[in-house]
Amino acid sequence: MDQHGSGVDTPVSDVPPPPPPPESTYHWGPAPDNRRPRSLVASAFIAVTLVVAAAVAVPLLLIGRNTHTNSSGSGSGSKPSPTASSSPQARALYQQAIAATRAAPGFHYVAVTSGGVASQKIVGDAGQNTGTQAITFSASYGTEQFTLYLVGGTVYFQGNVPALEDQLGVPTNSASKYDGRWISIASGDGPYTVVAPGITTGDQADEIPLVANATSHVTTSGTSATRISGTVPPVRGAPSGTGYLDIDATSHAPIQYVSTVSANGVTLKDTVTFSAWGTAPSVSAPTGAIAWSTLGASEPPGGYGNGGIGGPSNQTPIPL
Repeated sequence: MDQHGSGVDTPVSDVPPPPPPPESTYHWGPAPDNRRPRSLVASAFIAVTLVVAAAVAVPLLLIGRNTHTNSSGSGSGSKPSPTASSSPQARALYQQAIAATRAAPGFHYVAVTSGGVASQKIVGDAGQNTGTQAITFSASYGTEQFTLYLVGGTVYFQGNVPALEDQLGVPTNSASKYDGRWISIASGDGPYTVVAPGITTGDQADEIPLVANATSHVTTSGTSATRISGTVPPVRGAPSGTGYLDIDATSHAPIQYVSTVSANGVTLKDTVTFSAWGTAPSVSAPTGAIAWSTLGASEPPGGYGNGGIGGPSNQTPIPL
């Protein structure tokens, strides 16, 4: 594998129909397998559409925050050339990019979701079986900030009081004791299925869903790239959207993924930039971590990491 984590060589013609897109970790309303990071922000869409009938998930009461790019999803790179390729080629290149992402020893990424006050930023380093994430987003509990380490199948969590209450279900009257402390979350613990997904290279490959239908040549961040354009499939009742994936023209490693979904006058945009391909993160378990099972925590209203159904309302936008 080269420094970009590629090495996948799939023909771009006579390609069989692609498999169904992987289930995204975006979440558009309460569900048994509710997952955190971008799912928290995306769930705000349901809150908007249902605001007149008791909004659920992360309430989105204000809109109009500036996004990094315009709502058409054109991004900061050059505009695509007018000649687009056939769908088989687009599908093949997308499959190559996903394979490169899964097979890479590791990479760095920054994911920003914006729209109204439902803003979120994730800075992560993904590896095959390990990784880290630093997450900031606005929710009913307030501004949640927390860091995740995945080591040996255990997730280590360090966060502020709003994050402890929402993500881990720590009672309000004791959350301040654990502010900034490392907490270990084992497989089988209540919040594990919320905090664990999204950290590894395979998880990240699942977070760039696209039904590819065209390609074009662009320059992204000064790099010659191929833009794979298409639609973002609907997930758990959410409307479909539009998106594109810019990949390195040689290695097929992703450079940038942008998706835009709109409903009822509200637009959520997700922009993910990738770098440091082939660099596996070095992550060690923090010393002195406290076991989640000893905290007296319980599932909060709406589920772990659901943003605060029934919690205090604080919809002040946060800078990203």
